Amino acid sequence: MAAIRMGKLTTMPTGLIYASVSVHATKEEESKKQLVKPEQLPIYTAPPLQSKYVEEQPGHLQMGFASVRTATGRYIGWCKGVYIFVKNGIMDTVQFGKDAYVYLKNPPQDFLPKMGVITVSGLVGLVSARKGSKFKKITYPLGLASLGATVCYPVQSVIIAKVSSF
Repeated sequence: MAAIRMGKLTTMPTGLIYASVSVHATKEEESKKQLVKPEQLPIYTAPPLQSKYVEEQPGHLQMGFASVRTATGRYIGWCKGVYIFVKNGIMDTVQFGKDAYVYLKNPPQDFLPKMGVITVSGLVGLVSARKGSKFKKITYPLGLASLGATVCYPVQSVIIAKVSSF
């Protein structure tokens, strides 16, 4: 059984070698018989004088693809713009998170007391506006937290006031 299997494995490649050699020899003989001079090739003949260019009319399938392409082109462009905008926003947010983590990992000595003052002033504004209108519920906490930030960071507050030109 093993000898038959070995015999099949060895005769197959030998047969392929003879087949490829004979095909190569046949192709070589045919190519010598059918040599063509360059003047006989169709690319060297002069075009007829009465020929004229006729533009091909698109078929129904081509017209359908063209209409789909034009209809979806604007939508795809819009989606691409939204994707780039969202991607940039996410990348900026991730970078901000990394920067905030590095900053909060080793905060300055007076950071926690200043954040406490700003937080408490915002909470005082929230408590004082709990029974007021929507305007009060927005402006009191925001205003008092801004006031606390101005007290804790006076130099930065002056810079922001000059830049925003209030």
